[in-house]
Amino acid sequence: MYTAKIENAKGEILQLSGNETEYQVTSITGLNPPNAQINTATVVGLDGERYNSARLEMRNIVITMRINGNVEANRQKLYRFFPTKQWCRFYFKNENRDVYIDGYVETVEVALFSKSEKMQVSILCPQPFFKALDGIIDDISKVMPAFTFPFTINYGEPVVISRLDAGKVTNVRNDSETETGMTIEISFRLAMSSVRIWNTETGESFGLSYNFMPGDVVRIDTNKGQKSVTLVRSATSTNLFTAMQAGSVFFQLEMGDNYFTYKADSDGVNDGYVTILFIHN
Repeated sequence: MYTAKIENAKGEILQLSGNETEYQVTSITGLNPPNAQINTATVVGLDGERYNSARLEMRNIVITMRINGNVEANRQKLYRFFPTKQWCRFYFKNENRDVYIDGYVETVEVALFSKSEKMQVSILCPQPFFKALDGIIDDISKVMPAFTFPFTINYGEPVVISRLDAGKVTNVRNDSETETGMTIEISFRLAMSSVRIWNTETGESFGLSYNFMPGDVVRIDTNKGQKSVTLVRSATSTNLFTAMQAGSVFFQLEMGDNYFTYKADSDGVNDGYVTILFIHN
């Protein structure tokens, strides 16, 4: 069994499956992995061709459904959810996946003069990957909690509330079938001048040099086509691209395990005053 829903630009959601009194979905194509475009070049004296690069093409989802019940009213209702050239979000859920993808309505074709009216909708999705409905948040904080209830205090002995793990490395696991970008959110609780994050396996890093203040939040979006670095201070957003340190790389999460660590300021003495979250689908 599966569930298919569509959301329009107004935030209205219509369930297409399991609604046979109004609509009966007969087919949905475009759910398989997207096609790849392989770029090659011929080389004099060599058999075959040489591989240059590859890219995935955008996804094309085509929904075919039979209109039941009050055909005229239900067709008009579908027009509201599938306005051509407009944004929409397609939701799909089965036993193993609960995902969505954003696209734009390319065509809407209806067999108006047939005995049993059918509508076919073509949706073009520029970003070809489905995303999980629920996001994943991993915390890379080096401050480890050490204070739990119930407890007993011996007079004169200190109570450990937390401890700083200077060697902490956090695993951000990507369980999807492809590499993916993410949003890195850095929160500062103390004034400092720099912060740098490392992927301990690849050696890649991303660093920022700036006069950060307590309460500052930096959001780094590494998703392809959406890359940005934004500082939020006192409800005001500022582009922080110019604060990127030389050699910084917008991380991509490889399939499986990805290990990260960080350092606040050049000596790392302020590591305990920074909280870093990795947010991904």
